[in-house]
Amino acid sequence: MVEHRMVNFHYSAEDESFWYHHVRDKHPNPLHYKPHYEKGYEIFMFISGSGSFTIEGSKYELEPYSILMMNSNELHVVNISGDQPYERAVLTLDGNFMAPFMSSGVDLFRTIKYRRLGQDNQLSAKTVKESGLLELFNKLQQALEQRSAEHEIVAKCIIVQIASMINDLARYYSPSSNKRGEPKVAAVLEYINKHLEESLTLDHLAEQFYITKYYLCHIFKETTGYTINQYITYKRILKADELMRQGFTATQACFAAGFTGYSSFYKSYRKLTGRTPRSGR
Repeated sequence: MVEHRMVNFHYSAEDESFWYHHVRDKHPNPLHYKPHYEKGYEIFMFISGSGSFTIEGSKYELEPYSILMMNSNELHVVNISGDQPYERAVLTLDGNFMAPFMSSGVDLFRTIKYRRLGQDNQLSAKTVKESGLLELFNKLQQALEQRSAEHEIVAKCIIVQIASMINDLARYYSPSSNKRGEPKVAAVLEYINKHLEESLTLDHLAEQFYITKYYLCHIFKETTGYTINQYITYKRILKADELMRQGFTATQACFAAGFTGYSSFYKSYRKLTGRTPRSGR
């Protein structure tokens, strides 16, 4: 099982098509875990600890060996509670990882790609164990620990198996329940994501949803863990990152994503990603 393998283990593929780490924080500090997103896909296996995971306003309770799946459009953050050691195994895949394995329109990530943001992100521990996913994660780390070109090829084959299995499980098994919270917030989240390039002031949102600004701010923060301005900024940075990968300059991406000034975009981008906008291309 995964917990019997090497802990605090990190691996980056030679071609940067995937990254894997298995980490245990003995004394987790909740302040260390910040909202983030991936350029591709993240498959997160929770092993031990106590807390929840928030994805686009949906809250998922963590249980040992449950798996969470996020695509590149989903802002997420782990919420650790208590002082138990926090352990997880995380597989991050570049958006183009599956390209060499796809044929005849088959897309092993389709169930992760084409669903509503923050919905059906979790597979239960029972499903993970009974399906053999836990065993595949163990085999993946076992291969990666060899740190050789040959074993990296083996690891990629295992990752394809993991992706295929998750795709099937997400379609045919009922995912673990998630708490979407206030329905009004779900509508606001959907509206924001569809209108990022437009002016999204608090006044405008309150008017759009026939709600007071105070109550909107209150239920939004309570449900998502972010202020409205934080969420809008995070999602605009995510969109700008995507545009830069498509060939936009940093300045073009800045304004196309809805920012009104390059300076504020630059500071926010660097704070969230740890990179300068130009290095995100």
